[in-house]
Amino acid sequence: MLQNQNPRTEKITENWAYYCGDTFQFWTGPKPADGDPHSETITKQIEEGYISNNLIKECVDRNVAAMIGLMPHWFLYSGSEVSDPNKEERSPQIIEAEKILQTWITQMLKHIAMQDADEDANPLTMAVTQMLVTGRGYLRLYRPKRYKNLRSAKLYQKIRLHCPPLGSVRVDRDDDGEIEQIAYTYKGGTEIQSLDPETGKLTFTVTHSGEHNNSQQNQSESWEADFGGRWTIYELRSPPIINKDIKRLQNAINKALTMLGRNLDLAGFLERVITNAQTPGEWVEDFNRPGKQRFVPDKNGLQMGAGKTTFLSGIKLQGGDYTTPGVTYRDPIDITTFVSSVGLFAARLYLAFNQGHILASGDGAISGISRVQLRQDANLSLDRPAPVIENAFANILEVVLRFVEPVKYKDTFATVKLRKVINYITPEETAETRTNYQVRLISRTTAMSNLGIEDPDAEAALIDEELAKDAMSAAFAIPGALGDPTPKSDNPLEK
Repeated sequence: MLQNQNPRTEKITENWAYYCGDTFQFWTGPKPADGDPHSETITKQIEEGYISNNLIKECVDRNVAAMIGLMPHWFLYSGSEVSDPNKEERSPQIIEAEKILQTWITQMLKHIAMQDADEDANPLTMAVTQMLVTGRGYLRLYRPKRYKNLRSAKLYQKIRLHCPPLGSVRVDRDDDGEIEQIAYTYKGGTEIQSLDPETGKLTFTVTHSGEHNNSQQNQSESWEADFGGRWTIYELRSPPIINKDIKRLQNAINKALTMLGRNLDLAGFLERVITNAQTPGEWVEDFNRPGKQRFVPDKNGLQMGAGKTTFLSGIKLQGGDYTTPGVTYRDPIDITTFVSSVGLFAARLYLAFNQGHILASGDGAISGISRVQLRQDANLSLDRPAPVIENAFANILEVVLRFVEPVKYKDTFATVKLRKVINYITPEETAETRTNYQVRLISRTTAMSNLGIEDPDAEAALIDEELAKDAMSAAFAIPGALGDPTPKSDNPLEK
């Protein structure tokens, strides 16, 4: 079993190192041979001049932002209803449940914004990032200890969402791939969940660790909860988008940039060679040889540069003649080779991520159809992990509802749809969306989402409010429309 886990663990560690930019360990350029006594010194010098450009992180973050940069669109329905958000008659219980979840999400987002963290603290963003980089990401619902006994605690204080760190979650499965138990290890101990397939109840076993727990009796505790057969830890599984080709391209980019920096040090300055010229200095009497002179070089050497006038004299020969001084210049080495190499590797890396539309963003030579095709390729690559994220978010919403009212909302389910953002929406696409909505091929919510409206529900409510106001204004403008048969006079003095 360990033999099967070790390669995967190494791959996870390696992929995460590439995403974080810790890539000098994968240096593919010149390096000292094995056994070289100066190996450590040379390696340190290479590391000091190491230059990297983390395009892997850029492309992964772009995929994450494209999928969940906007809050997913979701709605609830009961088991006896059709999952249609545009249904005119919806039960008051479903409407109330949606208000509860919207309140919880709003409170969660405010709490995340107030956190003091250098990294992205959004749990959904972090979990999707982990999934795309390593193939696994996790979301965990938990109850903070600080608010456990607080009666006036808000909903987000009673139940909270976070993304466990890499390596802290272990999922045990049987031969059929079904989850048997989930273990989460944290600084204060370990939480193990096991689900009874008959009752659907979840058993929690928490083992505390630390010097303050000296009694064996107080080191573990267990309890049950009924979330309708759902776990409070959800695993997001998808093939990682970082493969060997992408990592090799990233290594090539880093090597080309590092060699460029080395080139600037060794051949990036103007070189000047002076031949047959006397070095600056003066002739003085040689006390060791009476009647003779010796040449004393100037300590400051040859002074050249802007605003200076330099005289070069030839070397005096024995016959009284002087050599003819000469000056040879060598310009800095052209860096076109390195620039072209970096551009080529970067282009191949973007294409490997199905993000060729980034390269076409400022290229007027690419036709509009080609740009659309490149964006379509990017959209297709996002479609594969999208259902995993949608199911995870739906599971989270359903667990929160059952935490609030286990019995009342036991037959309430969530439907989630990601609002993907690939690139700029062209006028042609806008017109197509409007046409599809007019002929009832798509819903108003979907049309709003395609047009880039961040909150279709809120926008729809504003539209309905404006329509109601317009209808009321029109009714007042028609005499007798509101039951008053007497027409109003336009004269402000008449009553």
